[in-house]
Amino acid sequence: MNKLKIIIATVTFLSINVFAQSTDVTNEPGYVDFGDFTEFENSTKVTEVILDEDLLSVLATMSDEEDPNIMSNRNGIRVVKENIYEIRDENKDLLKKKINEIDSKLSNTNWKRIVKTRSEDEMANVYIKLNSDKQIVGLAVTNFEEGGEAAFVNIVGNIDLATIGKLGKKFGIPHLERVNHDGDKKN
Repeated sequence: MNKLKIIIATVTFLSINVFAQSTDVTNEPGYVDFGDFTEFENSTKVTEVILDEDLLSVLATMSDEEDPNIMSNRNGIRVVKENIYEIRDENKDLLKKKINEIDSKLSNTNWKRIVKTRSEDEMANVYIKLNSDKQIVGLAVTNFEEGGEAAFVNIVGNIDLATIGKLGKKFGIPHLERVNHDGDKKN
């Protein structure tokens, strides 16, 4: 459950540090189509967050009042989307299957996995998408915690590695705090 809270805090923090530029992001290289979630929408606990360009602009303006230095961290994030579902006996296998399908899809395309966690009751993946200039243009996170929740997060737009590293350090996300500006993990 703590990792899910960290993911949510990361998404929230990133969404506050954004400046959106366009509404149609489905053709953006950092966009991930997680597929159809309708079979999970009847779960008792469902959270769906979609922060589009208009809402991101409002959040960015609000963040200026709280932290005037936040402007320097803004990098053209275009959309933040997040789907979270309570894991129950009746949807557990379907959610695991969906995460494994997404993992396979991203692993077999031009996405780079930077975090992979597997244990008896938990699995998590964090992927980044790089453009030809080696800039991050997408971030995808999937997380499954038995007895807790499954989360699917996609951030589309230009993402600064230094910001990801700072977020990793601030929220204790394994391996992310060691990511540097060159896209390599520090030792």
